[in-house]
Amino acid sequence: MLRAVPVSIIRCLEARQPPRPALWRCFSSQNVQLNYQERPPPGKRNGRYINQPDKGDAVDIAKHYESVMHDGRALSPPATLNSMGFTLERWPTAVKNFRDDEEVKGVYYEEMRSVVKKTSGAQRVLVFDHTIRESGNTNLNAAAGGSAAPVPRVHCDYTTDGAPRRLTKLGQEGIYSLIRGRNLTEAEVAELASKRFAFINIWRSISDEAPVYIKPLAVCDERSVKPEERFLYELIFPDRVGENYSLEFSENHKWYYFPQQTKDEALVFKVYDKAEDGPRFVFHTAFDDPSCPPDAPPRVSIECRTIAFFDDDSAAEELQSKPSAETAQWSAFGSF
Repeated sequence: MLRAVPVSIIRCLEARQPPRPALWRCFSSQNVQLNYQERPPPGKRNGRYINQPDKGDAVDIAKHYESVMHDGRALSPPATLNSMGFTLERWPTAVKNFRDDEEVKGVYYEEMRSVVKKTSGAQRVLVFDHTIRESGNTNLNAAAGGSAAPVPRVHCDYTTDGAPRRLTKLGQEGIYSLIRGRNLTEAEVAELASKRFAFINIWRSISDEAPVYIKPLAVCDERSVKPEERFLYELIFPDRVGENYSLEFSENHKWYYFPQQTKDEALVFKVYDKAEDGPRFVFHTAFDDPSCPPDAPPRVSIECRTIAFFDDDSAAEELQSKPSAETAQWSAFGSF
């Protein structure tokens, strides 16, 4: 039996104005198209060559599948990092100009360190990178001070093997301890890696004009993903190979997004957790929202990447990374 559409929603649609989020509660899910990677044929590897000629052995094939998208705001109880691998936090920012890298690193990184500590319970948090994305952009790479396009492909930024290697790489580039006043030694980084650590991303709108309508970010409840559905996606650089996870489509995947996410809201989610007793790899993607108004303003967002360290026998310690060109290249292909 069809359900009557509330008059309040009809009036909003007639006025070409988006209804308030609360009005959508009786329509908390909708069908959308999500871009899933296809497994490579025999003799080929799944991935792409970067900054070097294509050798012909890598394929990068994706296909749209109809999927059910749920309203994360309707979850009761709300999602948490421990329960579903993601959470939405009200976390206003004091940053005035997100195009100013120095202000972002000086102000925003500290704010993101705090939200990750609060949501994860970690004692130490390393904030090592950020990227600004705009829906009107087509380039996946962000130059210094510039922006990149959203990534409409289901993926997770790290793998079981790739995440520890990334931590080691960051240690080699230099992880600075604000308390000790020096870079951590190789032995100290190895000690961190020997305990539990988690890569955690934070995504938010940075637009003062409107919430997110175009290409919002969706996250998948990892409890709906079977381990055998994950498969490797390789980022083949001249001097190294980075790893993402791709995901084989299943109608059982439970996808969520937070409609009309505002600048004061931060979506926090895991992309790797060494602990195996909870969510570890939260797949995510930008997507086209069928309820998006035709005259919606562009999406302008920032994603921030962190590593949370859980070591109960150590005092809290603030860490920061040494930025590098390699870090910028790496992050451009592990994003959303």
